[in-house]
Amino acid sequence: MTTIPTTGRALMLVERVKSFDQPDLASCFEVQQVELPALTADQVLVKVECSPINPSNLSQLQGHYGDFGKRPLPQATGGEGSGTVIAAGEGEYAQSLVGKRVGTVANPAGMWAEYVAVPAVSCIPLTDETTFEDGASCFVNPLTVVAFVETAIAKDVKAIVHTAGASALGKMLVRHAKENGINVVAVVRRQEHVDTLKEIGAEYIVNTSDADWHKQLKEITSELNATIGFDAVGGSTAGAVLSAMPANSELFVYGALSGEGISGVSARDLIFLNKKVSGFWLVQYLRHRGAGMAEMIGKVASALTTTFRTKIRVSYPLEEAAAAFQDYSQNMSNDKVAFKPFQ
Repeated sequence: MTTIPTTGRALMLVERVKSFDQPDLASCFEVQQVELPALTADQVLVKVECSPINPSNLSQLQGHYGDFGKRPLPQATGGEGSGTVIAAGEGEYAQSLVGKRVGTVANPAGMWAEYVAVPAVSCIPLTDETTFEDGASCFVNPLTVVAFVETAIAKDVKAIVHTAGASALGKMLVRHAKENGINVVAVVRRQEHVDTLKEIGAEYIVNTSDADWHKQLKEITSELNATIGFDAVGGSTAGAVLSAMPANSELFVYGALSGEGISGVSARDLIFLNKKVSGFWLVQYLRHRGAGMAEMIGKVASALTTTFRTKIRVSYPLEEAAAAFQDYSQNMSNDKVAFKPFQ
């Protein structure tokens, strides 16, 4: 019989992060012993095995994501991960998950911990061939990719532009878009990113290290009529990408890896060429999708070891949070860094 814990270790944010290069980064975090809540009827308790660091997590820790900056400290951390359901509330579906391996998401945070209580409906049962590492990134990146492709299909667009093209999300997007007959024009920063994307079948790649990258991008987007773009970088990159896209294009901004606001968008593009800059937030998209979210999750669950597979490059225990964040922030295009609480 499994003993149900009443407390567990959790990584807590005790001071806002100013920079992931700051010398006192470790002082922003504490691994604390926290009490686990009594489960409601529709909740389950997950013993966490693996939980990745995503770009949105870095923004959260700095207080720049949603309302995280307004929430009191100390603050639970981590958004998604995988593990085993060891206890459940009285609800029928919750009870059916006991003993099962799942991928899940913590709302609003708390996955970087030994145990987390989550709604049963936020769990995706993992197939036998899906490892905890495969299932750890089953929500944020995969659902974002599905949303991007759905957006392109709804607008009858056959090619999309994507910055941060060699990221874990970017690789998923190349694979999933191709399965749906959509080309991806990946914008990257280094030749090694070009090589990596070619290995997974990407056909259209623009390297911003090339002197004529803007001209290359303009020619490709014109040829493919790529009138939708998704930008994770911000800053001047966003404006430059939009200016290279055809008339009537729309650039959806879903991140700010540069740490800068959108710049370089010309009035001519907005007024005379009818170009647009819009925001994209996965949470809002899923709310709008409503019951259709189940269909999205179904697509992801059946392809976690193929289309939506995420490679974990290295894992850290909770006590080495500062090293983990520095590693990830300096190598964000080199697969995932994750926490393994029991490592």
